[in-house]
Amino acid sequence: MHAPQWFVGFDSMMQIVESIIAFAVAYHALKGFRLVKDRTLFFLHFSFVLLGLGLLTDGVVGLPVFAFRGLSPVVATGYFIRITAEIIAYALLLFAYLRQTKSFMAGTALLAMAASPVSLFEVLPYHPLLEIAVFFLIAFIATQTAMNYGVRKEKNSLLVFVGFVLLAISHVFFMLPPIIGPFFVVAHLTQLLGFLALLIMLLRVTRTR
Repeated sequence: MHAPQWFVGFDSMMQIVESIIAFAVAYHALKGFRLVKDRTLFFLHFSFVLLGLGLLTDGVVGLPVFAFRGLSPVVATGYFIRITAEIIAYALLLFAYLRQTKSFMAGTALLAMAASPVSLFEVLPYHPLLEIAVFFLIAFIATQTAMNYGVRKEKNSLLVFVGFVLLAISHVFFMLPPIIGPFFVVAHLTQLLGFLALLIMLLRVTRTR
């Protein structure tokens, strides 16, 4: 990724922190699924396990950049693993939301459309089209959560909506670093806030049962 020079290495540390929060979201989503038997929570669990693994891999692979500057092929591989994990994770989550609305064919089509760009690229340190694919997946999920909040008008539904809106915004910023480098930092901070919003929602669910 096109991180500012002063942020190189710190971005890997942030990814490791984000992976820890993603695993926490996954854990509490599974806990919530066992309590309320909502299959969307199971999909949320599996999706955030994938997100956590992708972020952790990219973060750990990127840490040696502190000491060695000639590791770009390794760093590119870490990025590719992360972006692929994100596409699969968010596509599965979108499928879960569309499944709730009985849009099975639409969900299957979107899953295939989202996964197909992964096979079109060689391993590079940055893929703008893959970042765009992730953004649209999250934007679709945010739209579904907005409709859900419009029906339920609950605080938990609002937290889910806010979480995915923040994640969508973060991936807008992830698309811009080749133009404006500092946006890479804003992207990580916004993604962190999105994960925290979802974690707070899940903590509320598990504590009220």
